[in-house]
Amino acid sequence: MRLLKNPSFLALAALLCATALVGLPKVSTLKDKFKDKNQQLSALSNEIESLRLGQRIQAAQISRQNASYKSQRKRDNILNPVFQITGDSAVGSAVLVKHVVTEDESYYLALSCYHVIRDILEEQGGTEIESVFEQNREQALFLNGTMVAYDAQVDLALLRIDTELDLGRVASLAPRTRAKVIDTFTEIYTVGCPLGTPVQATSGEISREDWTMEDEDYWMVSTPAYFGNSGGGVFLAETCELIGIFSKIYTHGTYQPQVITHMGLAVPIDVIHDWLDEIGFDLSKR
Repeated sequence: MRLLKNPSFLALAALLCATALVGLPKVSTLKDKFKDKNQQLSALSNEIESLRLGQRIQAAQISRQNASYKSQRKRDNILNPVFQITGDSAVGSAVLVKHVVTEDESYYLALSCYHVIRDILEEQGGTEIESVFEQNREQALFLNGTMVAYDAQVDLALLRIDTELDLGRVASLAPRTRAKVIDTFTEIYTVGCPLGTPVQATSGEISREDWTMEDEDYWMVSTPAYFGNSGGGVFLAETCELIGIFSKIYTHGTYQPQVITHMGLAVPIDVIHDWLDEIGFDLSKR
């Protein structure tokens, strides 16, 4: 009680109270500043998240554009060059590999299998091969082709189609050296007209790169195929280059043979180049 009546103590207490009262506005100001900073940080965080969302949306758009570009590239480079060749019942495929235009003539050259063209010509008893172009067309285009070279042993043939019409992109024949980097598990597309259907592609791999039949070298491929694929193209998935011509497909049994769709044989790129060199055709020159 004496302390409360002490003038010095009362003066000190009054000073402390005054100081506290003076400090209250400062504390309130600091709280307001912290509140403003938190709001700014929250706004900045929202802006950063918005930017990240925009980046994700842009990345997704770029991914879709790249996928669309790759899809279009495949259509142009591996689907467009392939077309159907047909007879009364025999059917097969062929691949455009060269377009020649001069002042005097305009024509395309196409690779196919000899046994397909042989069967069609024997059926019809003529010299012309009906060629059907359906890719990227509202209506099928029918043109006649003639066989200008063949080799029954390697089962290759070269067709010539005289026309001034634009048949679209021709296949890019892989260089001979590509055979050195192709081995088992190399990803491929096999493109043809199974059972006379419009052009379609199946994906798979090289199963064996050292398969021999009747003293000829083939690649075995796992891409599903059927009758009518013969003469169609085998394309390297990575580059969309033509690396082989589909030739044969295995069957099992004699009474009712079953087609083994994942056991097809293709003429390899080095064999194709050897044959083209032998007959004097240079596909690199337009």
